[in-house]
Amino acid sequence: MNALRKGAGGRKRKTGKNYFTTKSGNTIKVHRNLVERWVASRDSRDKRRAERLAGLPKSRIKRFLYHFQPKRMYRYWFSRDGGIMALKIMGICFAVGFLVLVGVFAYFRKDLPNLRDISGINIGGSTRYYDRTGQTLLWEDYDAVKRIPVKSDQISKYVKDATVAIEDKDFFKHGGFDLRGIMRAGINDVFGSGSTQGGSTITQQLVKLTQDWTKDRTITRKIKEVILAVELERSYSKDDILTGYLNTAPYGNVQYGVEAAARDYFHKSAKDLTLDEAAFLAAMPKSPSFYSPYGPFFDKDSLVGRQHYIIDQMANQGLITTKQRDDAKKIDTVAAAFPRPANKFNGIKAPWFVLAAKAQLEEKYGDQTVKRGGWVVITSLDMNLQNLAEQQVQKGLAQVRRQGGDTAAFAAEDIETGQMVALVGGSDFTNAEFGQINYAQTPLPPGSSFKPYDYTSLIEHSTNAGAGSVLYDTQGPIEGYPCTNKSLPPPKGQGNCLQNYDFRYPGAVTLRYALGGSRNIPAVKAMIAAGVNKTIDTAEKMGLKSGYKCYNDDALTKEGPCYASSAIGDGAYLRLDEHVHGFSTISRNGRNIPQTYIMKITDANNKVVDQWKPNKGTQAVRADSAYIVADILSDPNASYFPGGRKPHRYKGWKFGMKTGTTNDAKDGWMMGFSTKYAAGVWVGYHTRRTAMRGFMESMTQPIWQGWMNGAHDNIQPKERTRPSGIQTLPAYVVRTHVGIGSVEPSPSTDLFPAWYKGTKKANTGPKTIDIISNKLATDCTPALARKEVNDADANSFSVDPYNNSTTNTSASDDVHQCSDAKPGVEIISSTPSSVTVSVSQGTHPLSSDAHKGTINITIGGQVVGSAQISSPGSVSVPFSFSGTGSQDITAQIIDSVLYDTSHTASISFASSLAITDPTPNQDVNSGSYTIRWSGGTGNYSVTLNGLPAVGCTNINATNCPVTLAGPNNTSFTVIVSTGSESQSVTFKK
Repeated sequence: MNALRKGAGGRKRKTGKNYFTTKSGNTIKVHRNLVERWVASRDSRDKRRAERLAGLPKSRIKRFLYHFQPKRMYRYWFSRDGGIMALKIMGICFAVGFLVLVGVFAYFRKDLPNLRDISGINIGGSTRYYDRTGQTLLWEDYDAVKRIPVKSDQISKYVKDATVAIEDKDFFKHGGFDLRGIMRAGINDVFGSGSTQGGSTITQQLVKLTQDWTKDRTITRKIKEVILAVELERSYSKDDILTGYLNTAPYGNVQYGVEAAARDYFHKSAKDLTLDEAAFLAAMPKSPSFYSPYGPFFDKDSLVGRQHYIIDQMANQGLITTKQRDDAKKIDTVAAAFPRPANKFNGIKAPWFVLAAKAQLEEKYGDQTVKRGGWVVITSLDMNLQNLAEQQVQKGLAQVRRQGGDTAAFAAEDIETGQMVALVGGSDFTNAEFGQINYAQTPLPPGSSFKPYDYTSLIEHSTNAGAGSVLYDTQGPIEGYPCTNKSLPPPKGQGNCLQNYDFRYPGAVTLRYALGGSRNIPAVKAMIAAGVNKTIDTAEKMGLKSGYKCYNDDALTKEGPCYASSAIGDGAYLRLDEHVHGFSTISRNGRNIPQTYIMKITDANNKVVDQWKPNKGTQAVRADSAYIVADILSDPNASYFPGGRKPHRYKGWKFGMKTGTTNDAKDGWMMGFSTKYAAGVWVGYHTRRTAMRGFMESMTQPIWQGWMNGAHDNIQPKERTRPSGIQTLPAYVVRTHVGIGSVEPSPSTDLFPAWYKGTKKANTGPKTIDIISNKLATDCTPALARKEVNDADANSFSVDPYNNSTTNTSASDDVHQCSDAKPGVEIISSTPSSVTVSVSQGTHPLSSDAHKGTINITIGGQVVGSAQISSPGSVSVPFSFSGTGSQDITAQIIDSVLYDTSHTASISFASSLAITDPTPNQDVNSGSYTIRWSGGTGNYSVTLNGLPAVGCTNINATNCPVTLAGPNNTSFTVIVSTGSESQSVTFKK
C-alpha cells in the first residue's frame, strides 16, 4: 500500500486537495484562508498545552509553583509560552496599578479643596488700617500672624534666588514634585531613626502653608500634597507660585511673608533687600524658632552658618558672582537687624477708633475672617478732627480729675453720611489697668441725655403733643415713685419721690422748656404717656443698635425689664458712639442711615471686598417729631444753661445740646449736634464706683464745645430742612422761672406736628395752691406758701398722663395744720453792721433740702441782710445800712414749710456827714466862701441862715461856693443835708 502512495522517484504524494504530508509523517494544509489558519494555530496551541500539561500537577497553584523550580524555570520562562505568560502578568499588573493609582487619586482628591487661591489668606495676615485719605497708616493689626502680601515686582530678585537655591534648586525644572526627594523622605520616615524629612518642593511647601499642613507629615498628607502640587503647577506660572510662597513662608514668631519680615527686621520693603539680607531671611523658613532672632531658641552661629551656605549655593548655581558672594559674607547682618517690636499696638494712631473699626469688621465678617486678614481698610477717620478730639479730651482731663473722675470718652459722626470721624475711648491707651477699655463703646447709663428720645417718642406717638404742649413739673405719685416720703432718695435719704436736680417744681411747663430745662418729672411723664417699651423701641430704631438695656445685676449679665426711671437714664445702659448716632438721626429729621467706621476694604489681591456707598436709610420717626426736638435742643432761651455759657450759637451755626448726670453722680454727659456733625462726651472714674463732685457741665462742656467750635470753624452754616407739614400754633406761655438760665416768658406760639389735633380739654380757672405740698391751699396754709395759678391755659394744652392741674391732685394741703407751732425769733443785740438773734423751732424743721431755713433782716421795708440756719440757737447776721438816727430793725425767720415769725427792735445809727470847712466859730475874711463837707450818701443841699444857697441845692459835689452878704462881725449858720442826715456850722464874717 505504501508503494502505491509514492510517486516516481519516491516522492510523497498529496493526500487530498491542499494537504501535504511531510517526511516526518505530519500532514499540513497549504493555501489556507485566515479562518483555517486561526483554527490550525489553535489546534497546535492546544496540542502543545496538552503535551505540556500531561507531565504537570493537576492543581493550578501547584502547576504555577512547578515552573519556579530552579531546574524548570529557565526552560519554561524563556520558552514561547513562558514569555507569553510573563507579558500577561505584566499587563495585568500595569492595569491593576493604573486602576489603583486612579482609585487613590479619586479617593484622596474628593476631600481636597479646589486650590484657586495661593495668596495665603487662609493663614492670616496683617490688616492695615488707614485714615479716610488712605495716606496715614493708623495701625497694622497682625493678631497671631503678621503678614503683608505683595506682588512679584515688589520682591527683590535676591530673595527669589536665595529661596530657590536653598529650598528647591530644580524648581524651574520639575512639574510640582521631586520623586527622588519624596522617595528619600519616605525611606527615611519608614526605616529611619524616627526623625522626619521633608523632600518637598517649593510648590509642595506652598500647598502645605495654604492648607495648614505644616505639622502633618504622614504618607496620606504627602499624597494629597503631591496631587495639589501637580494641579497648582497646571494652574499657575512658576513666578506666581514662588511669589505665593514668599508671601506665606514663616520668618519669625509672627512674621509671615517676606514683606512683613523685611519691615520688622530691616525697616524696609522686600523690594529693597540686599543680597546678605535676602540670604538672612531665606535661612529662616526651615525653622523660624531656631534661625529667627525673634525665635525662642535662636542660635546666632547656626543662622550665620546657614546664611553663608545659601550665599555659597547661589554662587555655585551661577546666580551671583564670586565677588558678590565674598562681599555679602563680610556683612554682619544679624547686628544690622532691628530688635523685635515691643507689642502689637506699638505706634498705633487713634487706637480706640481703630479698634472700633476692627470690631465692626468682626461683627460683619466674623473674627476668624478678620484674624486671617491681609486686608487694607480705609476707615472714615478724619485725622484733623481726631487730633482736635484728643486735644480737647486731654485738655479737659485736668478738670475731670479735680472733680473726682479720671477718664473721658468722646465720639463724633458726620451727620450727612453716618461716618464716624473721631473717637477717643479713654484718657490713656497705654494705661496697663484700664487704658484699652473703650468707654465710647462700653454700656453706660446716660442720665438726662436720654430725654430727647422721651419727647421724640411722645410727639411721634401722640396726636396732641407739640413743643408748646404742657406737662406738669410737680411732685406727686407716678409710676415707680409713690411719693409718700419727700426727703432725699437713697443713699442720701429715704425719700421715694421723683426729684428735680434743683429741687424746684415750677408747675406747668411746655415740652420746650421741660426738655431745655432738663426737668426730670416731665421726662418720666413723657415716657409713660408714650409707653416705656415704645419709647425704648423708638430710641433703638433711631440709632441705639446694641439696645437700651436694663439689668438685674451690677455685672450687667442678667438683662431685666426697664421701668419709667429709664426715661432719665436711671438703671439703663447704652453706648456713647450709638448715642451719638441717635442724636444724628434727630438732626437728620428722623432718618437713620447706617453708622460706619469703614469706607473701603481691599484684599491681598487688591480686590475690593466692600466699599461704603450712600444709603438712604430708614425713617425711624417722622420728620416732624425729630425736627421739633432738634429745634428745642437748639433753643438757648429754653436751656437751663446760664447766660454767657450757652453754647447754642457759633459763627452762624445752631448747636442742639443736651447734658446728662446720673443720680449717683458717677457719669457726666454732654450730647449735641449741628446739621453737619453730632458729638458726645462722657466723663467718669474708670471703675464707675466713684462719685464725682460739682457740676458735670464744668467737665463736659469744655471738651464738647471746644471740639464743636473747632470742627465748624471753616465751614459754612447750613440750616436744617423744615418739614412741610410742621404747624406754628398757639402755645402755653410759661411765666414761672424754670431753669437756671432759661428766659421767660416762653413764646406764645410754637411748633406742632402735621398730625396735631389738640387736647380739647375744658378750662378749670384760677386756683391757689400750696407750693410745699403742691396741693390746693387751705386756711392753714401760710401766706409765703400760697401761690395763685391760672390753669385755664395750661389745662387746655396738657398731655400729662397723670394730672390736668398744677396741683398734681385735687386734694388739699396736708402739710400745714392750723395747730402747728411757728418758729420763733428774738433780737438779742445789734451793732451798726450786724444783729444777733435767737431762733427756736416750731412744729416743722427749720430747714430742708427743698427750702432752707432763712433769717431776713429788714430796715424800712428793705432787706439789708440774710442768712441760712439749720438748727435752733443764736446766730449773728451781718447787714449793710447807710442811714443815721434811730431806726426800726426787723428779724424774720422762715422755716422749711414757709412758716414765718418776726421780731422788731430799735437801733441808733450815728451820722457820717461832716462839714470840714469852715470850722465852728471861724472868722472868714471874705465876701464869698466855699463850703466843704464829707460823708453821707446821695445828693446834697446847702442853706445859709435858713435860706437855700444859690446853686447849692440837690448837688452831688462835696463843696459849693456861697456869698456872705452884710457887714463884718455878721454871724452865719450853714446847714448841709442829704437824705436823713444833716450837719450845721456857725461862723463869723
